[in-house]
Amino acid sequence: MSRAGHRRGRAAKLLLLLVVAAILWLGQAGVAAAHPVLLRSTPTDGQTVRTAPEQIDLWFSEPPTAAGLDLALSDRDGKAFPVTARIADQGIHVVVTGFPDLPRSVYELRWSVVSKYDLHRLQGTLVFGVGLAATASGRPAESVTGPAGTVADVVLGWLDLAATSVLCGWVLVAAIAARRGRFPLPAEPVASVRALATAFGMLSVFASLARGARQWSEAAGTDSGLAVVRDSGQLLRWSLREAVLVAICVLLVRQARHGRTNLAGTTTLACLLLVDLALRAATSHARGGPASLAVLATHEAAALSWVGGLVVLGILTARLREQRDLTVGLWKAFGPAAACSVALISVTGLLLAGRQVATLDAALGTSYGRALLVKLVLVGALMAFGLRHATRLHPWLRGRFGPVTAPSARAQALSPLLGVSILLVAVVLAGTPPARGPQFDKTDPATSRANYQVDDLLVTVSLGPNQPGRSLLLVDLVSSRRPSPGPITAVTADVGSSSGVVLRRGSGQAQGGDRWQAAVDVDATGPLPLRIVAVRNHPGPAVLTTTWVVPSGLPPRPVIVSDTPLAPWTGIAAALVTLLALAVGIALARRHRRTRVDDDGPAAAVERDPAGLVR
Repeated sequence: MSRAGHRRGRAAKLLLLLVVAAILWLGQAGVAAAHPVLLRSTPTDGQTVRTAPEQIDLWFSEPPTAAGLDLALSDRDGKAFPVTARIADQGIHVVVTGFPDLPRSVYELRWSVVSKYDLHRLQGTLVFGVGLAATASGRPAESVTGPAGTVADVVLGWLDLAATSVLCGWVLVAAIAARRGRFPLPAEPVASVRALATAFGMLSVFASLARGARQWSEAAGTDSGLAVVRDSGQLLRWSLREAVLVAICVLLVRQARHGRTNLAGTTTLACLLLVDLALRAATSHARGGPASLAVLATHEAAALSWVGGLVVLGILTARLREQRDLTVGLWKAFGPAAACSVALISVTGLLLAGRQVATLDAALGTSYGRALLVKLVLVGALMAFGLRHATRLHPWLRGRFGPVTAPSARAQALSPLLGVSILLVAVVLAGTPPARGPQFDKTDPATSRANYQVDDLLVTVSLGPNQPGRSLLLVDLVSSRRPSPGPITAVTADVGSSSGVVLRRGSGQAQGGDRWQAAVDVDATGPLPLRIVAVRNHPGPAVLTTTWVVPSGLPPRPVIVSDTPLAPWTGIAAALVTLLALAVGIALARRHRRTRVDDDGPAAAVERDPAGLVR
């Protein structure tokens, strides 16, 4: 072997080691937690309410199983209260009732649920006060996983996704080659790639079986394990997907036995793969109805076809190295499909990111957000390779006229490796809690002092310590008119449920201003109605009506970059990317119609073969 060959061999081994290390690192870091999250609750964590709630509501990001619900309510002295729970609102809303009237105290609700989608258990603690300040928040939601939260689960998920990607790539390349018989490929390379696709189809069956067995073993390890499996509907969904995968393998084996791939067989494979992707989306963590499932299925189909097409086309063209014109024609024909996939990935990815990541701070400060950023970097690098491929195949893109060349051998090797790395990060994202939930909600602005103006009066209100319980209300009143129209004779206030509070005059202020004060009872957190009436003979009473915010017992969350919700901006970006993709597509189509140049190589001169791509 030459020195260059030795260098390439060492580089390949080093790259393989890096991929294995990435699998192990991501497996340890990313999937120790289940995917579902608590979106919101009533009462909220750390909230103080005036009166005892009749029920407690918990909303989750995906439906829990009724058999896996486990809840316990107790006060600050440890006294337990009986509770019952039911599931409502499309399966994501858990309603907790059955407890008696709760006396004045601080309460803790410990909850635990099992996701219908991945059978992982999520648990947490909710703390709220009834008439007393809940100064301590509950324990944040965390997952409890068994065997499924290991490196093996990441590897199995990656193998399943990579195998499906190769199947999608084979169908895409076969459809390109069979289009009007323009690329009658030699039998030997096609047979080897078809055998590879068959092997990967069987690998997908094995990986899906293994993943299902691990999930069920985790659920069966609990007291209600069998009931959880029945309630989740996993058995039916898993059986349907396995049947589809087996049908794909049978069809591939039949094609290999007959030694040909016809258009009808390719179309059948494509339909079966679409059903498989739809089942993946239906059993995934997406929620929001048919539209959300369609977005996720489109995202997966575009990504797997793009990555799988690069893998299959790289292997196929490596076997056709001596047939330059045919290789160039295949890569050119793959270009439009790859461009459409990139456009679909960009649009659907922005829509999905807006649903899964609450804010920019959430993206920077969570495992899910950091993994998503890594995925974006890898996708950007793969797009850069695609642009480099396009400039070699279409020199006019860089304003030059020269020979058309196929992508280099190094680029053909690195592009699929980047693609399978993206699939690895996608598996990690699928097993990591999304960066959303009540902990990322934008906090209400709360202050212990605020200024207002009513008529000619400048009103300064302060409430301390601005917590539930006994507080001191101070009201400073200063007239902006000179001379003042008349003295203030009385001040009353309504704060929350405390109404008709009479304030007494405190120490006088400069320039004819007055300070009034009174002790008030603050019985809840959150926004409270505030009404202040300043009585005077002329020009009449001045009434201030506003809302005062009493912060909850949760500690303030520092803002790193921005706590503005991302969803509106990602939606706008998706719309702009859609318009840009349509504009580029229309421009390229017009250019193609003007030139009328057949860029598919000499294979276009070969007699059409509508029966199949290989004879």
